[in-house]
Amino acid sequence: MSNNNQNITFSKLVQSLESDCDEKERMVILEELKNSNPTDDALLGAKMLLEANNWDYTVLKKAFAKTEERINQIASKPQKNSVCYWKYAAVLLPIALVLGYFVNSSLTPKDSIEQFYTKEEGLPNFMGTETNNWQNLMELYRANKMKEAFVVSSELLAQIPQNDTAIYFHGVISYELKNYQLAKADYARIAQNKQSVFYCDATFRLGFALKNLKENKSARRQFELVKMDADNPFNQKAKQVLEY
Repeated sequence: MSNNNQNITFSKLVQSLESDCDEKERMVILEELKNSNPTDDALLGAKMLLEANNWDYTVLKKAFAKTEERINQIASKPQKNSVCYWKYAAVLLPIALVLGYFVNSSLTPKDSIEQFYTKEEGLPNFMGTETNNWQNLMELYRANKMKEAFVVSSELLAQIPQNDTAIYFHGVISYELKNYQLAKADYARIAQNKQSVFYCDATFRLGFALKNLKENKSARRQFELVKMDADNPFNQKAKQVLEY
């Protein structure tokens, strides 16, 4: 494997995913990436994602689209806590974060509704003026160091108990650690606020927490609510869960 990475750049790779890119040129670029040994996190994450999906470039393209959609969603809804208005900057973490969703979903056993659960990518990283812990939290989450991430997340939640981002990620990490009771509580808090940027995610994920707690009737009712919500992007997945 070559250690020379001068021929392939992240921007060059992104351009190759465009619909109007010549197919032969795209193949050349992908081959360059395949034979490279990236030190850049974004390129490394992209390569790992492609390797995990038999070098299907459309998978990477969907990952970028999902990332852009999520960031636009976050950017359009600034949050407010009980102390003051926060000045947020949406920071796009390396594409390696996206790998978690695709690889984990492909490894999920197909004999349970967990196959319909999508791991939170953790892409939005809000940097507030009152704390420097968000970056640390996202780095731990990206590295799949969930126990350490849970400690940081709990500290953040104690500092800003009314902040939707802190509540949501505390729930996400709790779920990853199979602490479904905590996840349920956090998701339920977000689900009470339709103005939250995490509302749709939380309402869908709440169903899984309930199911894992064997609260089957409540879980079914929750998925029904999501299915009937035309504005919830998870409504079709909720329908699949109910039909499973």
